[in-house]
Amino acid sequence: MARRIVMILLIGVLGWGIGATAMAQSDARLESRINRLESDLGRLRSQVSRIEYQLAFPNPPSAPPPAAPPPVLDEPSVAEQFDNLATLVIELKQQVRQLEARVTRLEARPMAR
Repeated sequence: MARRIVMILLIGVLGWGIGATAMAQSDARLESRINRLESDLGRLRSQVSRIEYQLAFPNPPSAPPPAAPPPVLDEPSVAEQFDNLATLVIELKQQVRQLEARVTRLEARPMAR
């Protein structure tokens, strides 16, 4: 008998929890839909304002000529890029050798206490 009461209470609590979750999801969907509608309304207002402005102030008779295109930067060729990369690798290798020599010298020193 006590088991049945516990089971009934458990089923009731679970049913209430599922119902509350469904209501929360429904509220979230409704809020999302309202936000989308508000966003759409804002876009429509903006479009109406632009149309009203265009009607009040038609396009000017002549538009200024388009600006000259920006100068094209000379990009290095693949061979030049490879040469630059090779130079960087050689410089890096020299720096690594210098650091290795310095570490060797530091390791050779007697430790000061």
